Amino acid sequence: MVVAELKFLAMASAVQVILVDPVEGAQDYARRRLEELEQRWSRFLPESDISRLNTAPEAFVVVSSDTIVLLNTMKHAWRLTEGRYDPSMLSAINAVGYSKSIDGSNRTSRMARRPSLGHTIGDVTIDAATSAVIVPAGLGLDPGGIGKGLAADMVVTELLDAGTGGALVGVGGDLAAAGTPPAAGGWYVAVKHPLDASRELMTLALGVGGVATSSTLSRSWVQNGSRRHHVIDPLTRTCATTDLAAVTVVAGAGWEAEAHATAALLSGSGRVLDYFDSHRLDGIATTLDGETSVSPVLERVYATEASSA
Repeated sequence: MVVAELKFLAMASAVQVILVDPVEGAQDYARRRLEELEQRWSRFLPESDISRLNTAPEAFVVVSSDTIVLLNTMKHAWRLTEGRYDPSMLSAINAVGYSKSIDGSNRTSRMARRPSLGHTIGDVTIDAATSAVIVPAGLGLDPGGIGKGLAADMVVTELLDAGTGGALVGVGGDLAAAGTPPAAGGWYVAVKHPLDASRELMTLALGVGGVATSSTLSRSWVQNGSRRHHVIDPLTRTCATTDLAAVTVVAGAGWEAEAHATAALLSGSGRVLDYFDSHRLDGIATTLDGETSVSPVLERVYATEASSA
């Protein structure tokens, strides 16, 4: 068995790629493909598909087939979480101060200044036959985490289809894995403690699927003397006031794990386990005070690792 590992930066995040029995050129392909998806999906690049959509409301905009997949996935995630995950909150995220990329490039996200008419991501028109999309006035698309999770899903699938034996792709806090793992038992994924990066809450053994973490601490800043973060509550259209610091979810795909992790984070500590249960998810949640809750399937693993720490 040959195992290759690659680390680089893309999508304003640290990227890790682990390949088992990779075909020739697999590492280069993974890097190029993620960079290509960033060029198409970043809200900070003026020529990206997403920026062109956000600055041309009510107009037919022709986009790549990758972006058609992204938009359909965004709509599906919104429905799956009953609207608690909403990737059309760009005006709100800009308003609380996250209009500039954190990669040091000083790039900013833009959208047309039109009054909101109460539209949702469900009102985006997608014509797959012509690759044309219409975004309603007042709506701004922000792929954010779901773009990273979906990119990981797509690259893993494409690598395996090309002959690589197994692949894990992680982009920031979102990852996907499939195929032959490098060790018996699965793909091992360490879940860091959100309040102390030197500690691990637990190690997950993933067979196939995705893992994602949503946190109010990972991307935060101060605006007018108040701390802000990048998790927007669709009900208030401002920074979420959840008492949870972070939620990690295991799901069938990276994009799905990301959507549910964000929705579960918004549920707060009092309802996060109910959210896991109602959506048949495995997950772990930690409050801002350091209290941790774990879904039943992961409870034994968490208890065992905690006792031996």
